[in-house]
Amino acid sequence: MTVVGTLTHELGHYSISKILGYEASINYKSSSYWDNNLNEYLKDTYEKYSNEIKSDTDFPGKEKYHKAVQKYRLDSFWIILGGPLETILTGYIGFMLLLVFRKRYIKPDQVHFNGWALIFMSLFWLRQVANLFMAVMSLLLKGQPSQRGDEMRLANHLGINIWIIQILTGLLGIGILVFVLRFLPKTVILTFLISGLIGGILGYYLWLIKFGQYIMP
Repeated sequence: MTVVGTLTHELGHYSISKILGYEASINYKSSSYWDNNLNEYLKDTYEKYSNEIKSDTDFPGKEKYHKAVQKYRLDSFWIILGGPLETILTGYIGFMLLLVFRKRYIKPDQVHFNGWALIFMSLFWLRQVANLFMAVMSLLLKGQPSQRGDEMRLANHLGINIWIIQILTGLLGIGILVFVLRFLPKTVILTFLISGLIGGILGYYLWLIKFGQYIMP
């Protein structure tokens, strides 16, 4: 599920990139997008009129340049949003279905296969919890959180505190986990937590560090 969650998350970025008309690619841990003509135009214009741009004075094509910059920034916002939105939407759909069908698929002494499928869909929300944990650990160990994560970048685009989106979605993820644990038979909760932790760490290592780069470079 670590692999599935990673690839579907990146597919969210990739899909929005293609919808907005950019060239895009996806690999085992990330996606990228580009528009060669736009990139060359922005680069050439900035190199030619950097002083005017920095001082916000007039230069030939100023309005066109600023419109291109604004469009690129807005497109970047939607592309960054595409990844977390896919992950959260998958988790939301899974959790709603789990609420509806839990009595059918989760018995006091057994969880049916369909029940596990909905549980794992619901726990796509755990990405938000993991990201919040990593951001807090970065703050404690390095004195500042890494701002490479999607949630931090979205906050910067919106001009709000970098922690707002990260904390809100992380707390929602914790809430989803609590509800899922309440639905499970008590006899499987400990096994579920231990195996989930081991499986998540192992999946991260095997895919993002060891083999993913060779399977999907």
